[in-house]
Amino acid sequence: MKPVAFVFASLAVAAALASASPDGSFDRSLSVSGPVDLDVRTDSGGISIVQGGSGVVHVHAILKAQHGRFANPGDVEARIRELERNPPIEQSGGQVRLGFVQDRELLKGVSMRFEIEAPADTRLRARADSGGITVSGVRGPVDVHTDSGGIEVRDAASDVHATADSGGIRISHVEGSVIAHVDSGGIEAFDVAGSIEAKADSGSIHLSQTKAAPIRAHADSGGVTIHLAEGAGYDANLATSSGRLSLPEITVTGSISTHHLEGRIRGGGPLLDVHVDSGSISID
Repeated sequence: MKPVAFVFASLAVAAALASASPDGSFDRSLSVSGPVDLDVRTDSGGISIVQGGSGVVHVHAILKAQHGRFANPGDVEARIRELERNPPIEQSGGQVRLGFVQDRELLKGVSMRFEIEAPADTRLRARADSGGITVSGVRGPVDVHTDSGGIEVRDAASDVHATADSGGIRISHVEGSVIAHVDSGGIEAFDVAGSIEAKADSGSIHLSQTKAAPIRAHADSGGVTIHLAEGAGYDANLATSSGRLSLPEITVTGSISTHHLEGRIRGGGPLLDVHVDSGSISID
């Protein structure tokens, strides 16, 4: 059993290290006119973008030290202070780039999270190696990718393209088309007015449309559920290697079996192409 004095001394050292954390931040307000092309990237920390007022992009970045086994706290703090003095922000008119650090060594042991307010009329491209991405209220188009972390996009007035290597994708209220691909994690895309392409290697897929447009969904492992546009017709091609089919009244036009069906729903219309390797398909 460790002596009580030693335990208290260890706790005191840990508390002192925590209070001396070299975390930092930087803030900028960038004046813009007209549509904004916003390009954001971070190695670690995540990205959040919400609709703000017109004519300005507000940038708030949170810098945190990542204490690794071999990290030198003094070196990490020096890198954070340098990022505060020279934040990775570039602007040329309506084109804004955030997080493009020229000296990659500055990010060693440092996470950088961006919290951004952008005008509604913003075209967005965002990349995060580790950390989630959330986007709300920009007209778009929106193009987002994360290697590890979830993605959420809502209230987009144009097309949305979202990919994640590991982490779920949730998209809602989109006036354009949606492309969503995920290696590990589920996909939800609700109230989409345009076409939908959804692919999940491991995870389920849940979709809904407000207007009839082509839908392609492929899940290797996990089921697919789709709520079709109210009263609209579709040409359906549905197949599952292992699972059941559940769907509204359909007029069969091609092959039919326990796991495969081709036909017209409500008289036919855009293509509804759904394939599942392991899992069920439910259409309503």
